[in-house]
Parts: sequence; structure tokens; C-alpha cells
Amino acid sequence: MNPRKLFEIFTEALNDERIKAELTELIADKAAENMLEGQTELFPQNDTTALSAENAALSRKIALLELEAGRLRTENAELTGRLKRCQDSLDSYCSSYAMQISLYEKYKTLSDDCARVMQGIFKNNTLNGIFLCGVLPDNLKSLRDYTEQLVLNRYDDSRADIAVLCELYSYLLSCYNSTFSRPVYRITEVKPGDEFCEELHRSTGTSRQGRIGRVLLQGCIAAANGKVIRKAIVSL
Repeated sequence: MNPRKLFEIFTEALNDERIKAELTELIADKAAENMLEGQTELFPQNDTTALSAENAALSRKIALLELEAGRLRTENAELTGRLKRCQDSLDSYCSSYAMQISLYEKYKTLSDDCARVMQGIFKNNTLNGIFLCGVLPDNLKSLRDYTEQLVLNRYDDSRADIAVLCELYSYLLSCYNSTFSRPVYRITEVKPGDEFCEELHRSTGTSRQGRIGRVLLQGCIAAANGKVIRKAIVSL
């Protein structure tokens, strides 16, 4: 058949409303078969598949991150608990040994000459070493002997050292007393203005009468009967 004749027939058919409706429905059905449910022309099938795979991968990552976050929360809770227990132990230790720690800090401020003498007395100059060795009678005696030498010979130049040694001696003496059911020794409480008594006091000058002007070093007496073990050193 002549092609022109075919074209005329086809054009005439397209002008028929019934045929146009059937063709439109056929084309729409064919297009729907080639598209996924909910898919539009903006998201072809291959793009939707890629997005689904990416979404699944991200979901796996989120799940792993949530597991890791849970592990870290548990670990943090354990570390927080350990830290609190350590802090409680430290607070308890500091409370129990506050005096020793304070004295030890002062002890570390002693002059070089004084520190060398103390090393010879205590041998172990750690915090525990000083307080364990310091309660031994021989070490207490040596500490007192050296303190008296400083008071009698270099008082003005050694006041800071003397103050630390006096405090240390008093504390060590109390520790020594605590090993008995009753205190053995007691530090004297001599005051400026007290009447000088040669049995109780030792003067740094030549005068042996009058009122005490300054107390340079307290003495030590037996707690049970008041017997003088060490005289207080004073100036009139």
C-alpha cells in the first residue's frame, strides 16, 4: 500500500476519540509496569536500590555506635566509682594523718645544716620513716639534745628550725606516750612572768633570780610525779 495512504489512515484514526483513549490507557499501563511502587521519574529504579543499600549500611553503623556508646557509659560509671573510692580513701588518710603530713611539710623546710643532722638521727627521712623512728627513746633524746644546742648557741639565727623541731619533739613525745596505758612524759607549760626556779629552768644568762622574760624552749617532766627530765630554757 502507498505510504501516503497509510499515513492518511493513521491520522484519521488518531482523530477518533475512542481510539485516542485506548492508546492513552495502553501507554500509561506500560509505563507503570516499568516503575517501582512509589517511584517517580525523579528517582529511577537503580537510584532507589543504591539509596536502600546506603540506608542499611548507615543503620548498621548506628547500631555499632550505640553499642560502643553503651560500653563507654558502663566504663565511665566504673571509673567514676573507682575515682570516688580513691577520693574517699585519700580523704580518710588525710584526716587520720593530717598532723603528720603537716609536720612533714614543715620538716622539709629545715635549713640544710639542720636537715643533715636530722638525717643522721632518723636515718629514714620519709614521712613514715620519721614518725616510726622518731618515737624510739634514743632518737627522741638526740632530737632534744640538738634542739637545746641550737637554742643555747644559735637561737637568733635558728628560730625557724627551732620552732619546727620543738613541734616535732612534742608530737613524737605524744606518740611515744600513746604506746602506754598512761602518759609517761609531759611538756612543761612555763610562761613569761613565772618566777625563775633553778630546779625547773635553765637560764641563758648569768642571773639566777627574778622573773622569766622569755621562754626559749619548754622542758619535759615525768607525768606521774613531776620529776624534771629536761629543764625549760629561759632568759630573765
